[in-house]
Formats: sequence, structure tokens, C-alpha cells
Amino acid sequence: MTTMTTLRTVLNYICRFYYFLFDRLVLYPMVKHLAEQIDVKFLNLGYMPHDDEKGIFKVVDSVIEPSDPIRAHTYLYEKTLSMCPVYPNLKKMKLLEVGCGPGAGVQWIRRVHSEIDSVKGLDRVVVDFMEGSIIQGDAEKLPFSKNEFDMIVNVESSHLYADSQQFFKECARVLKKGGFLCWADVRYSVLMIQAEKQAAEAGLHLVNFENITEGVLRGINYTSYRYDKLVQKAPWYVRLFSNSLRTTYCAPGTESHKRLLKREKIYATACWKKVI
Repeated sequence: MTTMTTLRTVLNYICRFYYFLFDRLVLYPMVKHLAEQIDVKFLNLGYMPHDDEKGIFKVVDSVIEPSDPIRAHTYLYEKTLSMCPVYPNLKKMKLLEVGCGPGAGVQWIRRVHSEIDSVKGLDRVVVDFMEGSIIQGDAEKLPFSKNEFDMIVNVESSHLYADSQQFFKECARVLKKGGFLCWADVRYSVLMIQAEKQAAEAGLHLVNFENITEGVLRGINYTSYRYDKLVQKAPWYVRLFSNSLRTTYCAPGTESHKRLLKREKIYATACWKKVI
């Protein structure tokens, strides 16, 4: 290995560690503090379906206009839910979203899937408790009893966890037998394989898995444009972190976006079932 290659490797690890800390210590506290001022409801990269994904189009188009800025974000939620084999029939389910962020996903699921019996959210940083619907807690130590939920939803959150193996174990613990974990996230290719293995070791059976990187890249074209506008209008102390923020939401031209284009990282969605 040449000196230059070694230097690049070291710098890459330093950058990854910086953004690891930035997301946890800066981004989420900032969102909590400025939620109303900067109008950030969803924290995912977004997704734009293929033309043949008519079921997802039908659900989203039935409740929001084509020009609605949250469209790409809601498509990602519906894509994640659609991995469940019983979708869209989620009648009388008790659902938990782990890593719910500001809570827009919880609101979306309630709005579109009124047949669900109850929807709760959990996050380390709570912007709005929504009259008890959102609970502050740790994804690696869920504050719920065994066999409590029919479905867990986890969208673009688990890559931030210190111990994703423990997260999958906790999901298996609080899911009822026959319950589902619907999951979407970004990983380096080798770590995506590791996530599948961790879920299996936790006792979860893989039902569906799909690489949706291309659809997420299309979604980023919509979401990053809006995020750029919001950052430009944000207070000066937010603009200080503009480059870091653009990297976090994978704006075109950033290294994080290039990694997706090169497929160094992939974005996938999956559904696991608790069978024991």
C-alpha cells in the first residue's frame, strides 16, 4: 500500500467518524431546536417509485398533490411498508416506528392507513410527543414488553445505532409471533450483508429484500433541492454547517452522493418476520 493510499484511507475514516458524530450530536438536536423555523418534517433521503409500482402511487396520490414537497419522503415510507406480504391490508395492527425523528412518519401512517389499530413512535430526540404517541427511548433497549407489536417500521435510522445487532434482538423481543419488521437503510455493501446476518441471528426470517438505490437517487433529486433552499434561509449558525448538512442528505456533488452513484454504498429495504 502506497503512502498516498494509506493517507486516503485514514482521511476516509476520519470523515466517516466526523459524520457519525455530526448526525448524533449536531443534526438531531438542531432539528429539535429549529423544527418550526426550518420546516423539516421528514429526515429521510426520499424515494421515487418505478412506473410499475402502481400500488405505491395509488396510496400516495390519494392523499397529497403531485407538487407536495413531502411526496418523495412518503414514497419511501410506502415502499418500506409494501415489503410486508400483507400490505396494504394492515387492519387492526399495533405498529411501532423506531427512530421516528420529528414524527412525520407516524403522522403519515395514521393518515393513510387508518385501518391500523394504533401507531406509536420512539426516538432518542423527541421534537413533539404528540400527546403520548411519541416516546423518548433507545432503539437498543426498547421500553416495551415482549410480544407487544404486530409491526415495527425502521426507516433510515439503524445505521446510526452503536449496536445494530442489539436493535434486531430488541425488535424480535417486542414483536408478536408472526409480526413483521419493515426496514429501510443505507450501508456499505459488506455492512448490508452483515445487517441481514444480524437480523437472522436475532430470530427474524427474511421475507423480502430489495436494492432500491436507483429509486432513492431519484428521490434525492427532489429532496436535496428543497433542503438546499431551507439551509440557505436558515439562521447563520445553521449555515455554518451547510457542507456537513449537504453531505448528510446526499446532495448531488457530495461524496456521500458519489458513493451511492458508484454503488460503494447501497440503499435497501427489507421485511423480516418473527417466526418463533
